[in-house]
Amino acid sequence: MRPCFSFRAATATAPAVLAIDDEIGFWGLQAKDFRESLNAVSAKELHVEINSPGGDVFAGTAMFNMLRAWAKDGKTVVTKVSGVAASIASVIFLAGDKRVMPKNTFAMVHQPWTFAMGNADDLREQADTLEKIGGGMVKTYMDRTGLSEDEVNALLAQDTWLSADEALEKGFATEISDEIKATAKFDMARAQLPENVQAVFKAEEAKPEDVGGGSSDVTDAEPNPLAEQIEAMALKAELADYAPLWAVACTSLADAEAKIANAREIRALCAVAKKPDMAATLIKADKPVAEARAEVAQVLAKEDEANHTDSARKNEQQVTQQSAKSKVSPASLWASHQGQK
Repeated sequence: MRPCFSFRAATATAPAVLAIDDEIGFWGLQAKDFRESLNAVSAKELHVEINSPGGDVFAGTAMFNMLRAWAKDGKTVVTKVSGVAASIASVIFLAGDKRVMPKNTFAMVHQPWTFAMGNADDLREQADTLEKIGGGMVKTYMDRTGLSEDEVNALLAQDTWLSADEALEKGFATEISDEIKATAKFDMARAQLPENVQAVFKAEEAKPEDVGGGSSDVTDAEPNPLAEQIEAMALKAELADYAPLWAVACTSLADAEAKIANAREIRALCAVAKKPDMAATLIKADKPVAEARAEVAQVLAKEDEANHTDSARKNEQQVTQQSAKSKVSPASLWASHQGQK
């Protein structure tokens, strides 16, 4: 698995640093790994640098609670947004006693969401669960920002993007610092950021390094061929089997990023539906997630129908056999009639 965060121990002149540079949970930073690094911090001050599109609510809530529990006995947690703190990452950001946002960074909040399968009762249960989870998040936002319940609910009613100034005004941030260069270390295609936010994360082009101890004889490094870059991206996403397919089909890294993001969603969908064998076929067919979801649902529906049909046929056969045993044949009736004459 690719590195999702980094830990730097404290020195005599600097605090300990935990940097979160990926999604929370799923294929990104796990709560267990975060706890292990947090337990290793012996300094009195910890800086948590956040650049995350969000992720799993429970993993993020656990990290928030870990940080708040750690910030006792004179210890201090400083959280900093280095790029974006979106969704549940905004809750982790609120764990800081001091919360810093450079001028060109963002926070984003919204209601929790999920995808579900099942009958009407299952879906109602999922909706009730989401409301409970959302209620817990509302309380956290209220406690840490000072906003009222109505104000928080108004922010969560849609994807609300907060600039550093807006975050400071609403109590998310406690101070604003000078701008920093922000790079996206997570999958931009999966983050689905608005265009104005994506613009902040455009990585700088690689600069040639000096050769021979600062001599002026510097040559630009040759960029890796597109196919090799796509292969590296697929390997990083643990989807190396599809690298040859994407290397042929994609004409840009953006195309490859979109296909990889789509493939990861399909793989997760098939795993949840307990149909992992379908993932390869759907990915190779370049099915959009919506079509893949429909095909998986259709297979599940057919299996369910087949199970019910078998049962019905069995019952029907039993009834037919019992009915046949209880019936009197026309031949026996005629014989009885003839005997009475």
